[in-house]
Amino acid sequence: MMMLEIWKKRLKLHEKKMARYLKYVLNDHFVIVCFFIFGALSLGYSNLLKTLDSSFIWGRWIALLIFVASIFIGKLATLIEAPDAVFLLPKEKELPRYLKAAKAYSLLLPTFLIVLLTAFVMPLLVATTEFDFFDMTYFALILLLLKNWDLDIQLLSLKLSGKEERLKWQLIKLGIAIFIVALAVFFSPILATCLAIILQFVSGPIFKKIENETIYQWEMMVQDEEQRMHRIYQFINLFTDIPSLKGKVKRRRYLDVLLQRIQPIHQNTFSFLYARTFLRGTEYSGLYLRLSVIVVLLIIFSHSFIMAILLSILFIYLTGFQLLPLYFHYDNMALTRLYPVNELAKGKALKKLFSVALGGQAIAIFITSLFTLTLAESLLIFIGCLAFVFIFTQVYVPIRLKKMKKSRAY
Repeated sequence: MMMLEIWKKRLKLHEKKMARYLKYVLNDHFVIVCFFIFGALSLGYSNLLKTLDSSFIWGRWIALLIFVASIFIGKLATLIEAPDAVFLLPKEKELPRYLKAAKAYSLLLPTFLIVLLTAFVMPLLVATTEFDFFDMTYFALILLLLKNWDLDIQLLSLKLSGKEERLKWQLIKLGIAIFIVALAVFFSPILATCLAIILQFVSGPIFKKIENETIYQWEMMVQDEEQRMHRIYQFINLFTDIPSLKGKVKRRRYLDVLLQRIQPIHQNTFSFLYARTFLRGTEYSGLYLRLSVIVVLLIIFSHSFIMAILLSILFIYLTGFQLLPLYFHYDNMALTRLYPVNELAKGKALKKLFSVALGGQAIAIFITSLFTLTLAESLLIFIGCLAFVFIFTQVYVPIRLKKMKKSRAY
């Protein structure tokens, strides 16, 4: 009972921490983005399905790829901490109860996503194959059984010390998952369901035997959980600062040519500092690249001019909004306060960086739109994006920075 109490206590603290960050993630901007992304994907997907029939041979292969990928969504959340290697070691025999509860918790989010993805893929299968929507039950059940099996292997991996042994089980898991899902997609979902159920019963004794012959690799368990939480914090860090997650600085010598374009004069002090931080700091450059890639992909799949221009302006705004904290990046450095550069020059430097960065994003959007829209529509999108960049940098940024300065003063 003690281990279950520890799990419940840790889960409560974990959920409390995630809830605190969730209010920053699910802000108005993110909800709007999700709304537009869902709308763009739904519209494009609906239009695509109208053009497909049984002659489209890639429908099954696309379904196979998405189904197999969905099995590997979500890692085992053990909530194991570094001190556990010492303080919980005497209770190692009771650890399976703790990990059983961890597995049940880890299955919640993947279950929701698997059902969602299955519902998303089924119209494609119905349009291009002989399947009907009732078969969705079989596909969802197969994927859930395979996900449960995937978590069993993740539990088993907690006792595997060698990387080769872990890799072997990963390859076995991938191979069997592809075989069963392919059997369902290309032949019989009923037969594949039976095979997935048999797999649960056959693998159980095998896993039990291996677990009885091995011991928990505490160092590996701690490392796996830290990596899992690090990935979660990386996502949350797109919306708010995470104290336990520090951005990395990379040399990126190949970008020196961009910094050399900034003249080494007094007025360009913060222009150089901001550009250097943007190019070499992973939190800002990574955010910029991720949002740019997302909007480019959405433009590719959206053949609607109205949707394309709305998505373009929305993502340019989101990129600029998320980069605003760059203004305060050097506030805690004494030398930048001692150096005789006034606040006006600091603001001009940030606006110049925003003009270049967001202008570059507008160019990428323009080039991408040429592949899906007419030249006239692409030019209108480009002009609209440039106009928005000007309004954002010259009007919105000063107003927003003024509010941010007031909030930081309290």
